Amino acid sequence: MISITLIPIFSLSIWTNKIIKEQVYDSVNEKHLLIANNITFALNRYTKDLSSALKTSASSHNTNKNKHITDDLLKQLNIHTLGKYNKSGKRVITYFGDTIYTPNSLFSLKIDVQLLEVDKVYFSDLKQGFLPEPSLFLYLKDDQEQLWLAVLSRKYIKQIQSLISFGEKGHAAIVDKKGRILAHPREDWENTGKNLSKVSIVKQMMAGETGVSQFYSPALEEDMIAGFNVIDQTGWGVMVPQPISELDISIGKIKQITLTISLISFFTAALLSWWVAGIITHPIKTLARRTNRIAGSYDHKLNDRKSRLPPTKEFSALMLSFNHMAKQIEKDKLELSKKVYERTIELKESEAKSRNLANLDFITGLASRMSAINTLEQLTEQKADFALLFIDLDNFKPINDKFGHITGDRLLQAVARRIRSENDHKNNLAARYGGDEFLIIINKPGDLDSLMAEVNEILALLTTPYIIDGLELHIGACIGITRNNRGQNTNADQLIHQADQAMYQAKAKGKNRAILYSSLLEHQNEALKKA
Repeated sequence: MISITLIPIFSLSIWTNKIIKEQVYDSVNEKHLLIANNITFALNRYTKDLSSALKTSASSHNTNKNKHITDDLLKQLNIHTLGKYNKSGKRVITYFGDTIYTPNSLFSLKIDVQLLEVDKVYFSDLKQGFLPEPSLFLYLKDDQEQLWLAVLSRKYIKQIQSLISFGEKGHAAIVDKKGRILAHPREDWENTGKNLSKVSIVKQMMAGETGVSQFYSPALEEDMIAGFNVIDQTGWGVMVPQPISELDISIGKIKQITLTISLISFFTAALLSWWVAGIITHPIKTLARRTNRIAGSYDHKLNDRKSRLPPTKEFSALMLSFNHMAKQIEKDKLELSKKVYERTIELKESEAKSRNLANLDFITGLASRMSAINTLEQLTEQKADFALLFIDLDNFKPINDKFGHITGDRLLQAVARRIRSENDHKNNLAARYGGDEFLIIINKPGDLDSLMAEVNEILALLTTPYIIDGLELHIGACIGITRNNRGQNTNADQLIHQADQAMYQAKAKGKNRAILYSSLLEHQNEALKKA
């Protein structure tokens, strides 16, 4: 009878362990793939920004317009150097950066200029051997058949990778299209561009696949489970692995709890079985003794009526014990599901925080340059009605040079607070473009008089004296304005360029003023530059 009780108890234990293991693995698969997809999204955005910036810079140098702005943008996107090459693949000039990063000839990079498409940005695989560090190259063939070569630092890629760390050994890794490491927790592999093309999951990424896979990690020397994805334009692979042993440890703890409950239930059932068996066998033994007495004496006669034993309290107690065990197991399973859910929420909140940090300027707390550009691209695609203000502070550099960078940063923070106070409640986006330059995107600005009135309020607010560390500081501001009230502008670069031109004209006319962009400003600015 005791053996029979083992069947439901241990069957339930085995079934529960199986279900828990499946839930843990399903949860891990979902989280790891979600993280890999988020990193891929960020790097996709980054490569598009690099391509757009390189095209804009090449155009600026060819037309000799706004070169310093586009060069600054490339530097902020972690471009080491920018060089131009002729049709024969020989270097003509290096516009910025150390020439040690730009080879004298493209033959060392095995680039065939004749095979390149015009106005298309190409990303190389990781190059090493003839540069101070393993680097990536971006190259572009313009309509004059000149080749533009930019050397890309892996700084941003490494920053994205370093944000991901969970468990004891959970991490992220990024490889190029040939399986060489771009970013990895092991610095020696990262610094030498370790080739992982023979690892099974890397082969899948090189083939353009995405999903969840298990593989053996040569870095940790153990089996891993990872979510992975691929960046379309560059072929880079992103994977988020975690040792399977960490999952097994977590599952093992749950199994111990289940086994303990099962053993307690078994011994409880055994005790109850012994007790119930005694109750049941006692009347049987009594009946056997009476039967023996009847067999020895013919004076006794059996009653023909069939007797039936009524249910006992012990049977009821046994049923209650099983019910208690099932409820306890169900409670443990619900608690486990709750904990897995809570950890998933925490991970998603951490990811959201990381993405939020990437969209904010570190010093002012305003939106970053990339965030503003992304918003402009979305609004132009939607053909929305909005205005863009390009603000450049006057007299900031002398203050910064005289009183130091700490005072300069605090002054920028004070400017940001004034801008935010004027625009947050209006659902406008304020961003720091770089240095002492700011952007404001005004949604639904109304007619021209309303727009200029709002701009003049901002100008008056910015030029009011500032009290920083006991110092009364005076700065001015010039504001360039452009509108998109009919969806005529097609991209963010064009809008920023127009607002910048208007701001330049405001400076030329005496500063502390705002000017609305018109096509005539382009010609006036050119005339000023020539003069």
